[in-house]
Amino acid sequence: MMNIGVLGKAMATALVAGVFGIANSAVPSTEVAPLPSDEKFGGGDKIGSPLMRATYNGGEGPGIWIVADGGYRLYLNGELLAEDNQAGRVRFIPYTFLPGENALSVVTTNKDGKGGVLVQVDEIEKSYYSGQTTDWKSKPGTSVYNNSWKLKGRDLSQWGGAYGYGSVNETPSGMAISGFAPNSQSKWVYTGNVADEVALILFTFHIKAEGFGANTTGGAAGKTVITSDVNEIISNLKSNEAVTIVVPEGTYDFRDFRNAATDAASKGRTWCTSACGSSDANYGKATFYRIVFSATQNACEENLTERPISAVRESDNVQMWGNWITTRANKSLIGMGRGANLRGAQIAARSNEGAGNQIYRNLAIYDGNPHLVEAGDGLSIDGTASKPVVNYWADHISYKWISDGFDIEGVKGATVSYLDYDGASEFNCWGTDPYMALVKDAELTYGNVYWHNTYGRVPKTYGTSTLHMYNNVLDYNRFFVVGASGDAQVLYENSYFNRADNMITDVSENAKVKFTNNTVENSKGVHKRNGATVSAPNDNVFTPSYNYVLRNKTTLKTDVPLNAGVGGRFGKMPSYNQAAGVSKLAPEVSVAAATSSNAGEVNLSANAKASLGSISYVEFYIGNTMVNKATAAPYQAKITGLAKGTYSAVAIATDNSGLKTMSSYSTFEIKDATPVAAALGKRGAGGSTQTITLGDSIVPFAYMMTGAKEYTITGMPKGIVVASEQLGDSIKINFSGIPTEAGEFNWVLSTVGADSNATVSRKLTVNAIPEGESSSSEEAVEPASSEDGISSSSEAPDEGEITAIEQKLLVNAPTAYYRIFDLQGKPLYAGEFKPSQLPAEKAIVVEYTQTGSIKKRYLQVR
Repeated sequence: MMNIGVLGKAMATALVAGVFGIANSAVPSTEVAPLPSDEKFGGGDKIGSPLMRATYNGGEGPGIWIVADGGYRLYLNGELLAEDNQAGRVRFIPYTFLPGENALSVVTTNKDGKGGVLVQVDEIEKSYYSGQTTDWKSKPGTSVYNNSWKLKGRDLSQWGGAYGYGSVNETPSGMAISGFAPNSQSKWVYTGNVADEVALILFTFHIKAEGFGANTTGGAAGKTVITSDVNEIISNLKSNEAVTIVVPEGTYDFRDFRNAATDAASKGRTWCTSACGSSDANYGKATFYRIVFSATQNACEENLTERPISAVRESDNVQMWGNWITTRANKSLIGMGRGANLRGAQIAARSNEGAGNQIYRNLAIYDGNPHLVEAGDGLSIDGTASKPVVNYWADHISYKWISDGFDIEGVKGATVSYLDYDGASEFNCWGTDPYMALVKDAELTYGNVYWHNTYGRVPKTYGTSTLHMYNNVLDYNRFFVVGASGDAQVLYENSYFNRADNMITDVSENAKVKFTNNTVENSKGVHKRNGATVSAPNDNVFTPSYNYVLRNKTTLKTDVPLNAGVGGRFGKMPSYNQAAGVSKLAPEVSVAAATSSNAGEVNLSANAKASLGSISYVEFYIGNTMVNKATAAPYQAKITGLAKGTYSAVAIATDNSGLKTMSSYSTFEIKDATPVAAALGKRGAGGSTQTITLGDSIVPFAYMMTGAKEYTITGMPKGIVVASEQLGDSIKINFSGIPTEAGEFNWVLSTVGADSNATVSRKLTVNAIPEGESSSSEEAVEPASSEDGISSSSEAPDEGEITAIEQKLLVNAPTAYYRIFDLQGKPLYAGEFKPSQLPAEKAIVVEYTQTGSIKKRYLQVR
């Protein structure tokens, strides 16, 4: 299903209602470029991918923007996502990009001598722009022999660069476009030869972890499954095979309700409780519950504000609902589009089950027993130093209302990136979750993480951990930010801290911390080592063995919160009681075009169906011009007055929630068009009938030609320059120059190629300079005639006479070059210097200034 951003308002001027026609002037005949049928260029391929799921419009989620100066086929990883044959028509294709290699390929076609394609890829982390890097490759179609170019793993060593040029506001051939990605940095790309009628444009990008977890591939080696419910997600996480589990955008309820006392008793554990203390943030609003991993009553006393009762009674009916899921190796769990929300999920990667090589991306994980303490994590890693979980990547995760944080123990090769961890909780006495992140015996990178409203322990690090933290943003922490003990080593750099209100670092025993290049504002926090206040630690710690990008510190505090969490810049954290359900899809729409027996007429019809709700309206476009808007079925339009030519039509359906879908194109040909009459209209200051003296320039004038693309001119004297320029659907023909021969010239301008052509016949008189003219006098230029046989309203006024001051300046100006004519006006000489001997017994000499103005004109005898 293809979606669209916004087509240009400037193009959508031909709006009609019902089935009334419009004039042909409202629908320009623009370039329609046929797509090749050869299978090596994708001929016969069908559009579709399970990763195209339209739950948002252009610019509201991940996907690909594309427009071509001609036609195109767009592929990703071998799947055809979209195609079009209309130059200048913008499309947006919603798409979920999976971790690993992503091979983008475009077949471009070009009919009118210009070519190229404009592409922007919007991934949840960043955008990729055509023509901005040397990674964009190209090859003319004549050098392509099979279709391996569209597959992953392709060899691009023999491919040339794709040349970036032009503006996002118009095609290379000059057609205005709008509706492309706002503020795009993309450039048009092509092979470097605009004459290539078929070309290939390729670009490869990789989505992978930065840091210790860079080698994590997840389920890439296995199948990809689009899941439909919670049970299917769980069964795939527990399976023994490699699998990429793709979860459609929406909210999924994993909660497994049970009595807390019964559950604790069955596991030999004790529950403790206490009302919130008067100094607690949620005093009178919440009750404090805690599970301890012991059946002894004394265990309940630790860290409680009041002496607790020994256990929660079954009759109290305290509920817990975290759904603890153990997983197996080689799994990727990916939220589609703007992300999937997993309510109550507690997903554990444990070495006991052989878990490892796992990717979790674009997910909101929330409501994991928030009213309890230490009653399960949302995500967790549970290995040991001797038997670690190997390779793990959690990316763009939103985390909130979680009982026991995100504990990482016993892992080698792990990265957590773009995590949005919000510790605020209305269900806990303290107003924040008490435990955030425990790191033990871990080789771990935290990059671009947003911690906010945290009680402390972000993270608590001990054992043999090697921890690298960079580009982190912390906003409010009430205990210690990072604690390090045992043999842990922590490199914490290029991060921003706001309202760190207790300890920033708490280093003890043999641990080492290097706290460098960080910004701390609005904070009371201090650094401590073994309980004593010290300056920021600068221990000699490990040097990262990988490349990583440090963000600009001045924008860090806004960039990271904006891009972290589910959906990245496109997503948002679900509300606590958000209803379960898959996100609504955009409508389905198709278009058909049937030409009529009437000249210049086509009948357009569309089938439109809303996935949920109703269709608000359907817009019909021919080329890039909107020609009809239908608000009720049957959706159809009759368009009249079309000129002869080939056209491409699409329909755009909009449902009652504002979701839009653009149809595939339908091509039609108008053979018997409404007769087109060409016209010529006078423009410019000069008249088209003029009388001048040899050596003078004519007063420039022009004709505006409509209804034709070509013209002929006969009868003009030598020296007259004719140039044309395209202005919308018209062509302006400009006349200027200095005649180089004398006489009366009856010239004719005629249009060519219209059903009814137009002709203009006029006279240009060039008088020779009379013999005996004074060599010291200057000639005044005779005003041009306005007797053109055209209505006076089309004639511009004369330029006006030269002033006395201007005349004096002209006489005193130096001579830049000379032209010499015989008495009949035939040119004899032109140059910067006057020859010592005239080329004739009697000759007319004309002196010019540097600006081309005539300084003197006189008769001279040899």
